[in-house]
Amino acid sequence: MRSNKDNKFLLIWLLINLTLIIMMVAIGGITRLTDSGLSMTNWRLFMGIIPPLNESDWIDYFNQYKKTPEFMMKNFNMTLPEFKKIFFWEYLHRIWGRLIGLVFFLPLVYFWLTKKLTQNEKKNFFILSLIGFFQAFMGWFMVKSGLYEKPDVSHFRLSAHLLTAFIIYSILLYIFWNSYRSFYSSDNSYFGDEAKLEKYIVCSILILLSTIVTGAFVAGTNSGLSYNNFPLMDERIYPPILASEENKNFLILLNDSGFIQFLHRIFATLTLVTIFLTYFLNRKSNISSFLYRILAAIFLLIIFQYILGITILLLYVPISLGLFHQLSSMAILSILVIGYSEIQFIKKTNKLYS
Repeated sequence: MRSNKDNKFLLIWLLINLTLIIMMVAIGGITRLTDSGLSMTNWRLFMGIIPPLNESDWIDYFNQYKKTPEFMMKNFNMTLPEFKKIFFWEYLHRIWGRLIGLVFFLPLVYFWLTKKLTQNEKKNFFILSLIGFFQAFMGWFMVKSGLYEKPDVSHFRLSAHLLTAFIIYSILLYIFWNSYRSFYSSDNSYFGDEAKLEKYIVCSILILLSTIVTGAFVAGTNSGLSYNNFPLMDERIYPPILASEENKNFLILLNDSGFIQFLHRIFATLTLVTIFLTYFLNRKSNISSFLYRILAAIFLLIIFQYILGITILLLYVPISLGLFHQLSSMAILSILVIGYSEIQFIKKTNKLYS
């Protein structure tokens, strides 16, 4: 059994990890939007912590970067001071990943060895650990795709890397909310329509994650610059490749910047419609006041997010707004996961006492 002090420590630890992941997603977004991700051409778990310490080190790192397709095809006029700027973001991204690993694993070992975790918590944290190791691998696997032939990382690997980060965040948030409700809240009233709302929330989460994946496709291929009007794409409602013979190969479509932007528009609109339906079909349901607030929050946020996406498109993808767009999607996901977690907690506690 855990003491109240241990419960508080667990919640603080989970909250710190959630905060670090949010900041990691922000740093990763800046790294991608500033084309900084290929500035470090090797991966060393321990020695990679040490940054260039003198001019000779900087020149060595810069010479390694000069061998990459990105430098030879796109950045051949880059100077050493310019290289230092992009190096900073990739270096920070990698160091932040190591920091998350330490902050997650050291307290976890303490909780595990002192037998302060339930069997279910052990299972959840073990799964999270495996996904975390996979995420570290995916980061380097993604970077590696841009070091040999193409001057950019694979947008498929980029999307897998981002999706994994969002999955880790969602699982951790789910654990946090359940722990918080178990330790510090006794309100577990069951009103009757939670099961209906749960289906809509799950559907919203899945479609939102699909939209996030297509958003990573857009970021990885700079497809946001393909068409900068809305709702049309120049004078069409769809990209030209859909009217050509080439569209018979779906892989070709997924590498076409116009189609990728079109796909993101479609999924963004599907997310908007799904959350609208979730709100309007459940706002008069017999659910708790907290779940009503969840519905209202995602309804308002998805409207803001959709308008923000259009604005970014019309303004030719400014970095600051692009980053805000990514974090806004994380906010929507957070509220949906909290809503889902709340319903699971209500169902579990009512099953125990029924």
